[in-house]
Amino acid sequence: MRESSREVRLVTGRENYQKAIEFKGPAYLPCILGGGWVRLYWLWEKDKAKLEKIRALQNKFPDDQLSVDVSRNREEPVERDGIPRWVDEWGTGWANHGYGAKPETYPLMSDFTLLESYSYPDAHLSERLIGMDHSVAGRGERYTLAHVEFTLFERMWLLRGFENALVDPYLEPGRFAQLRDCILEFDLGMIDEWLKRGVDGFFFTDDWGTQESLLIRPADWRKFYKPAYQILFDRVHSQGAHVWMHMCGNILEILPDMIDMGLNVYNSVQPRAIDVHLLAKEYGGKVAFNGGVDVQETMVHGTPEDVKNEVRTLVDLFGRYNGGYIGGLSHTVMPETPLDNVIALYEVFLELQ
Repeated sequence: MRESSREVRLVTGRENYQKAIEFKGPAYLPCILGGGWVRLYWLWEKDKAKLEKIRALQNKFPDDQLSVDVSRNREEPVERDGIPRWVDEWGTGWANHGYGAKPETYPLMSDFTLLESYSYPDAHLSERLIGMDHSVAGRGERYTLAHVEFTLFERMWLLRGFENALVDPYLEPGRFAQLRDCILEFDLGMIDEWLKRGVDGFFFTDDWGTQESLLIRPADWRKFYKPAYQILFDRVHSQGAHVWMHMCGNILEILPDMIDMGLNVYNSVQPRAIDVHLLAKEYGGKVAFNGGVDVQETMVHGTPEDVKNEVRTLVDLFGRYNGGYIGGLSHTVMPETPLDNVIALYEVFLELQ
């Protein structure tokens, strides 16, 4: 760590993230490693001393980034049969069996005619705006990242069910377009409200890849979805904010499209799905990368030294472009992950800052 560096002391979190994302020479390596990415409560190993060490290491990272999210629920969580269940503001039913929330019911799944009476959430709801004001009130000089999650495709399948969402563009093109455009309108409303509050970036999420390939043909993605993403990206860039996008799986076939449209930060690099050396060779310096430390294999089955070596490789591959890398994991840490590997993760990122 370069804690004594004069440059580190002078640069703000907002400035440092901007420098990293825009390839302008960050003063230190920005990292997103807290919160939901390392859910200590669900790790199987419960060694108290190791957990305390992890928390102490977490506290050594600069408080330089703030994530904000004002999603709402129609029905707040209620525990039934030992399982918390709730309904989000779109009407999708969720349950948490102990290792993250999963959808259980889909409000438009049975029939597209339900659209005629469906009530969309309001991006400009007064309670939501109050929540936005409150969430950014104490941001200081941190880089503020507004979440607009389940951005488009994911929201469509959370409403229609996964299989329906895949076939709707072909079997129900008119209704598909109607639903997509209504979701887009909500997203644009959220973007506009966050932009009024001066956020620095937007975190979108749509998982488009399996472990091996895209979920649909690239040509169909370009026809049915790309124009909508372009509208979202353009709205974000209209006020100088950054576009972050989380896409699980192998999305190599559409990554050039995303970059051409203005993607600034690609999250989260998944090395078991895409070769990180290929990513760095083809797209390093064109888009910033966030994540990449392998939670599927290295974090679970590797040694602490394996974890450290992987982090060093990622920093070298993606961060060599006068920036271009934001430290992090390929996804949520799995419950079976050894605590020693989590400790190693934090230690090496602190070492490289």
